[in-house]
Amino acid sequence: MEPVFASPARRLMFGGLLMWVMVAGTSTIAVIPVLASFLIDDFGISRTELGGLGAAGGLLGALFSPYAGRVTDRIGGRNSAATVLVGAALAAVLLAAAPVFAALFVGVIVASVTGSGGNPSTNKLIAAAIAPGRRGLLTGLKQTGPQVGSLLAGLLAPWGATVIGWRATLLVMAGLLAAPVPFFLRIIPGDRPAPRVGGEALSRLPTEIWWVAVYGALLGFGGGAIFLLPLFVEEELGQTPRVAGLAAALVGAVAILGRLQWGRIVDRRATPARAMMMLALLAMVAVVFMQLSISSGIGWMWLGATVFAVSASSWTVVGALAVIDIGGVSSAGRASGIVWFGFLGGFGIGPPVFGFTVDQTGSYALMWWLALTAFALAALLIAVWTISRHRSRGSHSREMSSQPSGRSR
Repeated sequence: MEPVFASPARRLMFGGLLMWVMVAGTSTIAVIPVLASFLIDDFGISRTELGGLGAAGGLLGALFSPYAGRVTDRIGGRNSAATVLVGAALAAVLLAAAPVFAALFVGVIVASVTGSGGNPSTNKLIAAAIAPGRRGLLTGLKQTGPQVGSLLAGLLAPWGATVIGWRATLLVMAGLLAAPVPFFLRIIPGDRPAPRVGGEALSRLPTEIWWVAVYGALLGFGGGAIFLLPLFVEEELGQTPRVAGLAAALVGAVAILGRLQWGRIVDRRATPARAMMMLALLAMVAVVFMQLSISSGIGWMWLGATVFAVSASSWTVVGALAVIDIGGVSSAGRASGIVWFGFLGGFGIGPPVFGFTVDQTGSYALMWWLALTAFALAALLIAVWTISRHRSRGSHSREMSSQPSGRSR
């Protein structure tokens, strides 16, 4: 991996390419809600059915994440990351070519299965190449990928769908996603998977990974409300599709800065557990602002979207740093798969549940209440985890102090 870091320019290219892998791994699914009104008009579908696309993407990504993590540990980060880029381009083409609504699920399946390797592959490359204590900025940079994708989708997809049609817009997107593949393979040398030693490859992952995974599931479920944010802005707040796209773009833009900053915070000032507590509390505040926008005006929505961006939409950089530190080089892929299984599972369940509540009640208020509950449970989980860790450390310290020293014998 040393040739990647021969110069600052190559280090910057390394980080940028990792970010683009994350863009590819998530943007095909992220563009669907931005094009929601066009898809509803063309296919005559309900919001629940639209949420089903998000559910399929999230749940399939969740189911395949553990497998993608194991595969990444076996074939190496570079090969896995290249697969993500090619798969995302293919998925966009399949979505553009869908003749009926059901055919959209084919593109979603391809996007989800290949995209599930995004986090394991990039986390493994960072674990292998960056020393502890210096991973925050680069991890934050690569974790901005989904938000860069959301920003570009929010700004460009509505415009493109209006001017050239949503299908042509997806074809342009496919070309952009696949374009860096040759450059990627040339810049990043093939990393060698760690050889198996005895039963090491099948060893049990640390308990901390499961705490992070459950937290990710709760934040993912609540964060799934962002899938319907454009429709919320159009239907509940009475705005145009372009304003709705700007709301999605705002979340993407602010979360880019948020993820970079959270990477630095975890490296320098806070443990991952403390950072996750702050994220959950901020997400609760964001939901309160969204609720206020229903009765008090769109200004609260812009404020809520901003806070949402620096909380629920920024948590993955903290999760990635926790995974890299806990899993290490040999298990970073597998640990990433478990955590993203939780996150994507929650994120996949959220959209259809929220879409169903909107269809049944004719309002988005219940959606935000459910999101608030999920974030509150996430904060409670971190509190319990922190208490259990302190008790475990206290018990260990007492056991060590009760053992007779060598001099007393």
